[in-house]
Amino acid sequence: MLQHRTQIWHETLRNHPRGLVVNTAAILGATLIVGHTHSHWFWLWVVISLGVSAARYGIYVYCCHSIKQHSAQAIPRHQIVLLHLSILSAAINWMIVAWIGIPEFQAKDKFAILIIISALAGGATGTLASLKITGKIYIALLIVPASLRMLLMDDPSLSVLAILGFIFAWVMMSSHQNNFRLLEHSLHLARSNEDLISQLSVKNTEISNINSELEQTVEDRTKELQYLANHDLLTSLLNRRGLAEQSYQPKPVIHHQLFLFIDLDRFKHINDGLGHDWGDLLLQAVAHRLKELVDELAAECGACHHSVCRWGGDEFAVHFICETFSAKDVHPACHYLQVMLSQPYQINGRQLHIGASIGVFEKCGEKLTNIADAVSCADMAASEAKRLGRGRIVFYSEVLADIQRRRLALSIALANVHKDGSLKLLFQPIVAAKSTEVVALEALLRWTCAEIGPVSPDEFIPLAEESDHIINIGKWVLQQACSAAKAWQDKNDDHIAPKVAVNTSIRQLIQTSFANEVQAILKNTGLDADRLVIEVTESVFDEQNMQQALISLLALHEMGVEIHLDDFGTGYSSLSRLHEFPIDAIKIDKSFVMSADEKSLAVVEGALLIAKKFGLKVIAEGVESAQQREKLMTLGVDELQGYFFGKPTEIATLSLTETSVPKLTNNA
Repeated sequence: MLQHRTQIWHETLRNHPRGLVVNTAAILGATLIVGHTHSHWFWLWVVISLGVSAARYGIYVYCCHSIKQHSAQAIPRHQIVLLHLSILSAAINWMIVAWIGIPEFQAKDKFAILIIISALAGGATGTLASLKITGKIYIALLIVPASLRMLLMDDPSLSVLAILGFIFAWVMMSSHQNNFRLLEHSLHLARSNEDLISQLSVKNTEISNINSELEQTVEDRTKELQYLANHDLLTSLLNRRGLAEQSYQPKPVIHHQLFLFIDLDRFKHINDGLGHDWGDLLLQAVAHRLKELVDELAAECGACHHSVCRWGGDEFAVHFICETFSAKDVHPACHYLQVMLSQPYQINGRQLHIGASIGVFEKCGEKLTNIADAVSCADMAASEAKRLGRGRIVFYSEVLADIQRRRLALSIALANVHKDGSLKLLFQPIVAAKSTEVVALEALLRWTCAEIGPVSPDEFIPLAEESDHIINIGKWVLQQACSAAKAWQDKNDDHIAPKVAVNTSIRQLIQTSFANEVQAILKNTGLDADRLVIEVTESVFDEQNMQQALISLLALHEMGVEIHLDDFGTGYSSLSRLHEFPIDAIKIDKSFVMSADEKSLAVVEGALLIAKKFGLKVIAEGVESAQQREKLMTLGVDELQGYFFGKPTEIATLSLTETSVPKLTNNA
């Protein structure tokens, strides 16, 4: 019994600093929130409360010192009484501020105090779990008087809160009682384990002589190795081998087979930001939740077989085989699984958020698809879900398979397009809004694949960026565009030739050698740096790439190269970042120009206001009519681009008319 009391006392002292820190923080928080009331009694309460906290700390230090000095002796009763009274005194202080303050405080201050008191009561269920009676009194003192005070104020809304407060007090005290029982049970188990270890050490020599148990030991070890070979050590789920070796012999009836490939979204952020230990804890939590969800769904649909596998990294696989599972239930089931997996995870006091992209393969028939083929199909669908923006559910289909085969063929072909002659550049004019004089030509890339034929830039540019082929392609585009611009400059010695604008990928900008490569191309082609415009998108403001992108753009700007921000209004630029970057002009996305609604017009007007404040030019894309031109010119747009002034075309020469308006000659 003495040993038990000593253990309880040690547990009390171990948790005391946590409760003390929380209580002190709550006092300071209440001071910051309610301090503006200028009530003298409140400031007196703050001083007294802090004094009580200091006294509690002194009593705690005294008790800890006493344990070190007299560890083998019984705990002095006066120390226990002092510590308990100090804890209750803190609760009384909060009871006082609630009793006096609830009628007096403003609504926001009143609810702030109630929230603080509720949080303290909730925390006490754990920090005061070792105090069977005092802990309950502490919780009651925090909540019951405050609830009673609200009930007496004859305010319907406060009365509802008061009733909730009484319920909350009852729940917290019940939770405290459960925590106390768990603590006692844990201590009892610990003592039992110590006794057991002592007994085992005595019997160790006897066990070593029992040769008859050797065969059973070998058998158990074999089973353990078999388990380890088929299960993931971190999550205890099946691994790839375990999933593949599962055998199921269906009855000769129609079965519905469902295979889900789950790829967690933003898991890398957790691993990189918090470390792999946190990542492992999160994977364990996901695996536990996924297993429960799959078991629940299997029970609901009457699955004759189901399994959950950690495929590797942050990827999981789920396999269902049902006899009665309706195809119309598949989508809701997958959606439910995704929503539940995306709910927050509470790990070691921290809330972590992730999402899930799910690829689904389903088949109805008597003959089941083998695991390898099902995984391949579901994995393909999951990859498409990731590509579409994550957080999606994509079902496998033959159309998707054709798309993936096409993407693979294009990705392979892109490796050599910068040197096989299949690329070409078209140029579209950018004109001054008032004079319609061509001030620049934007280089637009086109590709004709030898196997497939013409491929849209919207299709092959993202593929090039994913595979890093964009580096070589972008270098080719820059070389060709600068050479063409130099030719225009040479043919118009008496006039200022237009500049050339080249779209640049963020993958190029984050290359440390990019600025040097641009400088080398300008030198090789003989084009003046001020005749080159580099167009970037708002992806340069992404935190992950911003630092290196800024370094590259600053270096280019110092050379004299203009920097234009393309597709303005469609990304996530901020004014502060716009100010930090060496931007010379912004290009309003054509979607706002081509739309005639008031919201799009507001975006254009807002962009103009921002640009003028920052001293930037404004270029509008997508101009297709005289009315659009007149409207944009009236608003104050500096330059215009669109089919109204010319479609993208191959240009051989550039000459000047008598009116000094550049004229494009097409040799296509």
